[in-house]
Amino acid sequence: MKTSFMVAAFAFVLTGCATVSEPVPPDYKGPVVSLSDTGAPEGGSKAQFFALLEVDGSDVMNSLRETRMASQGQGFSLTSIYTTRNVPVRPMKAKLIGTHQTAAPIHEVASRMAGTFFSVDGIVDFKPVEGKRYEVTGELKKERSCVWIADAETKAEATERVCTK
Repeated sequence: MKTSFMVAAFAFVLTGCATVSEPVPPDYKGPVVSLSDTGAPEGGSKAQFFALLEVDGSDVMNSLRETRMASQGQGFSLTSIYTTRNVPVRPMKAKLIGTHQTAAPIHEVASRMAGTFFSVDGIVDFKPVEGKRYEVTGELKKERSCVWIADAETKAEATERVCTK
């Protein structure tokens, strides 16, 4: 029992230390565009998030990480942070997620048991256009949840949708 606890604690510490890279490499000299995560609160302890998790297989800072850090130690109070970052203007593989996030793990467990916690993720091809602003957006519904990247001004889809089956 003690060994299992130690292994779990060690794994938790390691996941908190995961390497997060900048989407724009330091040696990149080309144009960049803004890509923002979005979401919506569902009360003070639960919210929807639509976020960029990875660019070409490398983890990037995102709203889920920032919200977890901002909400730590606040009990059932969720402090939602929506990340905006620059990405290079070039074709890329973007890993997206649409999910609920709660302030306390027990709230997530209860939401899953009640059938009110939804999540979808996947990889899309994204070809940003210079001069545009983009946002990760989506919908979380019991029937079907989807996530995609859209033009921030026109709301036109800039990638295919990733949806639950």
